[in-house]
Amino acid sequence: MLVVLEYLPLALFFIFYLMGDIFIATGVLMVGTVIQLVGLKFMREPITPRHWIICCLVLIFGAITLFLRDDWFIKIKVTVIYLAIAAFLLGAMWWQKKSPLESILGQEIKLPHFAWQRLTYAWVIFCISLAIVNLYIAETMSLDAWVNFKVFGTLAATIIFTVLCGAYIFKHHTDTDKDTPEIDN
Repeated sequence: MLVVLEYLPLALFFIFYLMGDIFIATGVLMVGTVIQLVGLKFMREPITPRHWIICCLVLIFGAITLFLRDDWFIKIKVTVIYLAIAAFLLGAMWWQKKSPLESILGQEIKLPHFAWQRLTYAWVIFCISLAIVNLYIAETMSLDAWVNFKVFGTLAATIIFTVLCGAYIFKHHTDTDKDTPEIDN
C-alpha cells in the first residue's frame, strides 16, 4: 500500500496529462501530493523531510504554474526538488558530521562510516545529475518529451541507481572492522 501511495501523485499527473493538459495534471498533482501526506499520516507512517520538501515545492510551483498559465514552472520544479534533496544531504552531512542516510538507515543496515559517506555523496551527485538533465529536457524538448522523462525517465534512473546502491551496501555491509581514520579522509 505504501508503494501505491508513494507513486500516486505521479501516476495521477501522467493520467490526467494524457486525458487533459498540463494544467489539469498540475492541479491533480497538487491534490495528489496532499492526499499522499494525509494517507501517510492516516497509516501512521513517518513523513520524512523529503515528503515535506516535495509537497511544499509541488504546491508552490504548481500554484505559480496555474496562476500564470505557464508550464515552465512545473517543469522546473523537478530540478528544484532534486537540488533541494542534494542540498539537504550535503548540509546535513556537513552540519552533523554524519551521513543523514546513516542516521535514517543505520539501525537496520550496518556499514562503516566511509561507506555511508560515499553513499551520501553518490546520492548528491545522482540528484544534481537528474536536476541538470531535467533542466536540459525542459528547456530544449517538447512538453510530451519532458512529461515522459519526468514519469518514466526519473523513475527508471532512480530504480537503477537504487539497485547499484544496494550492491554497494551489500559489498560493505560486513566491513565495519575496516572503518579506520585513514579511510574517512
